[in-house]
Amino acid sequence: MQNSTAFQKSLKLTSAVWKALFLREAGTRMFGSRMAWMWLIFEPLINVMWLVAIFTIIRIQHIGGIETALWIAIGMLVFLTFRRTLTQVQNGIDANKSLFAYRQVRPGDVALVRALVEGFLMFLISTAVFFVGAFLGWMAWPANAWGVLEAFIAVWLCALGLGLVFAVLVKLVPEAGRIIGFIMMPLMMISGVIFPLSAIQEPYLSLLLLNPLAHAIEAARIAFSPYYHSVPGVDLLFVYQSALVLIFIGLALLRRFNQRLVMD
Repeated sequence: MQNSTAFQKSLKLTSAVWKALFLREAGTRMFGSRMAWMWLIFEPLINVMWLVAIFTIIRIQHIGGIETALWIAIGMLVFLTFRRTLTQVQNGIDANKSLFAYRQVRPGDVALVRALVEGFLMFLISTAVFFVGAFLGWMAWPANAWGVLEAFIAVWLCALGLGLVFAVLVKLVPEAGRIIGFIMMPLMMISGVIFPLSAIQEPYLSLLLLNPLAHAIEAARIAFSPYYHSVPGVDLLFVYQSALVLIFIGLALLRRFNQRLVMD
């Protein structure tokens, strides 16, 4: 009975901490600077529009059997969910260092809440983009909405796990932050955001499919349109397995270097 009461108190305290952190992070992301909320919305739109403009100029109307605008929007929004979540988790420890003076707040709490805020914002933004696109006739409604959500959740979990790993790595080796920022553009290229993976021949295609992000993007496109000509071997389960491994490694690193992360 005593253990049960202690657990309930601990759970209540953790919930209160997460709620306070969520409100704080959400306010910072949306109103932390002038026009911050507009940039949150317009960044995905700008990224989608300039790619659509390029493909329109070179007269590519369809990719893999679906309209170019839809193909680009899905890939870009999945990738932005990954990149934004990873960045927020990676930078969360330094950005909230002052909060660690409170015994109840730990680095893991900040990382998880930051990921939740970013995932929630990207869900709203992605839903709005697809809704407006469908209303204007540029995109189609998803054939399998749950399948699309599964792909977004899988890539969000990967970003959470990798963000935890990078948060510790950057804290231990500050120069690693530059390398991590540099690899984002190549990662977008090899994940099928801009160039279709179906254009890649073996054995290079098999190497690219070692990237969980590529599987998540292709899975989201398949869920939107079952007629999409995806590359063979797409497996969303592989993305979830990769996410679990990354989260386990990230949490292990947080536990191992907890004192250094809090005190430095």
